[in-house]
Amino acid sequence: MNFFWIYEIASWQLGSLIIGLTVALALSGLLLTRGWIRRTFKLSDKTNEGVNGFFSGIGVFYGLLLGLVAVATWESYDEACDLTSRETSAFAALFRDAGSFPDQEKNLMQQSLRDYLVYVIETEWPAHQHGERPTGGSRILTGVQKVLTGFHPASVEQQTLQAETLRAFNQLVEARRLRTDAVNNGLAPILWFVVIFGAVLSIVVTYFLYFDDINTHTALTTFIAIFIGMMIFFIAAIDNPFRGPTAVTSDSYLEILDNLGDLDRESV
Repeated sequence: MNFFWIYEIASWQLGSLIIGLTVALALSGLLLTRGWIRRTFKLSDKTNEGVNGFFSGIGVFYGLLLGLVAVATWESYDEACDLTSRETSAFAALFRDAGSFPDQEKNLMQQSLRDYLVYVIETEWPAHQHGERPTGGSRILTGVQKVLTGFHPASVEQQTLQAETLRAFNQLVEARRLRTDAVNNGLAPILWFVVIFGAVLSIVVTYFLYFDDINTHTALTTFIAIFIGMMIFFIAAIDNPFRGPTAVTSDSYLEILDNLGDLDRESV
C-alpha cells in the first residue's frame, strides 16, 4: 500500500492526523476492552507492580528503538542537505573553470551548464517530490563532457586547465549521482512494522494497569499515545528527504543561478 500521499498535505495536518489517529485508536481500545480485561485478568492494586515492571521494560526498549530510528532518519535527511551543497559547490567550480577556456568552448560549456541548472530547478526538483529521477540532466552533462574532452590544449597552461576542469566535472557528476540515489531513501518496511507494532504493544500494556478512576486511566493512555504519535510524525515527516513540506529545497541551486554572472567574472 502506498502511503506517499501523506507528503501532499501540510506538516501541521500530517502531525494532527498521526497524533489524533494514535490517540483515537488508543482510547477506543481502552474503552472497548477495559471491562473485559479487568474481569478476565482480575486486575487490582497488587497486579500493578508486575504490569509496571513489564511496562518499564517495554518502554526502555521501545524508547531506545524510536530514538535510534529518529536519529538515523535525521542523519539521512541531513546527508541529503549536504549532497545538494556538495553538488552546487562542484557546479560553481566547474562553471568558473569553463570561463577560462577559449570563447568557443567557454560559451558552449557555460550555456550547457546554465541549462543544466535550470533543468535541475524546474524539472528534477518537482519530480523528486514524487520519487521520480529524470535523466535529462545527465544528457546535458554529456554534452559538456564532449566539449571538454574534445578540446586540444595548445599550451601547458591549457593542459593544466583541462585537467582541473575534468576533475571538477567528475565531482559534479558524482554529486549528482549521489543526490539522485537519495531521492527514494527511507526506512525499510520491516522497520516501519517494528515501529508500529512497538507502538501498539506499548499502548496495550497500559490497558492492564488498574485504576479505580477511568479518567486517570484515560489520561495516562492519552499522554503515552501523544508521545508515540509525535515520534512517529517526526520520523514520517523527514523519512523521505525530497518529499513533502519539510523536503530539501532547491534554494542553493537558485542562489547559484542568480550569481552566475559573478562566477563568470571571477573566471576572467
